[in-house]
Amino acid sequence: MGFVGIHDATLEQSGFAEVTRPAGFGPLWKSYASHSGFARGYYHLCAPSDRWSIAIHDFTLEKDALLEFKLPEYLSITWYESISGEELTPYRKLRAKALWGFCSDQGGWRGLVHGGVPVRAIGIEVTPRMSTEYLEAEYEGQFENVRDAFLSVNDMHAFPEMRALLASLYPHPGDEGKSQLFYEGKVLEALGLLAERTRISRQKPRAGLSEEDARRIRSVVAYIDDHAARNLLVSDLARAACMSPTKFKESFRIETGLTLTAYVQRRRASMAESLLRQPDLTIAQVARAVGYTCAGRFSKVFQRETGMLPSEYRSELAHR
Repeated sequence: MGFVGIHDATLEQSGFAEVTRPAGFGPLWKSYASHSGFARGYYHLCAPSDRWSIAIHDFTLEKDALLEFKLPEYLSITWYESISGEELTPYRKLRAKALWGFCSDQGGWRGLVHGGVPVRAIGIEVTPRMSTEYLEAEYEGQFENVRDAFLSVNDMHAFPEMRALLASLYPHPGDEGKSQLFYEGKVLEALGLLAERTRISRQKPRAGLSEEDARRIRSVVAYIDDHAARNLLVSDLARAACMSPTKFKESFRIETGLTLTAYVQRRRASMAESLLRQPDLTIAQVARAVGYTCAGRFSKVFQRETGMLPSEYRSELAHR
């Protein structure tokens, strides 16, 4: 049966049933479909081994759903072409056009996935044992915690090698003959890319914040979350954190992993997703409500953050 056992309960819970494979998907693949109720679309899984699998998501939920799946322990790295939602344990905004690492930690996944927005993704999933054995063989003694290497891939755009590798796994007509050896080689190649990225990042000097500075930045972040639509000035936020503007900007980047501008834009886009669900509001009104006087500027930021223009996002909601 292979690795597919990890997903059996999840697929059944979500109303998916096995169907005929599309062109390009060879005998190593299983395809599942749901055309009514909870979700509409497909899920494809290549799981010939009990050590690894490749999963493709291509479906849309009918409505917002709080999902909770109990899963055995595994590690994954996934490219999300399209998605809208929030992972709750730990909390992080799920964004399109980004890579995400995940570790089930013998627990599972819990999050809110927004309906009407396609979930389109492709990723690899491996057991901790396979990851540990590979990394120990290739990088003896350099990786004590494999989990951290996967979780470090968090909303990452700047990993083009991994994105290209995952994209190459999607079957196309004529790919039916690709072997288990081919796919397993790609999984190992992905582990190698992840290991090299982690090894190189460790060699770079890393700045840290004092406990007091980190606490002050977190307080400012909480303020920004509640007031992102306002005209937030660096000078005011720095004063609130008892820092110079230069120190504040650098401390903010270290604590959040983002510049102040990027963080505010992300927060505004998240607010806009909720407002766009209200059909009585125009896109210009939504733009003003989240802090933009120019609807064109708002549209560019929203597209960068979600992968869709506001009009496209609203259209997806209307057709669900």
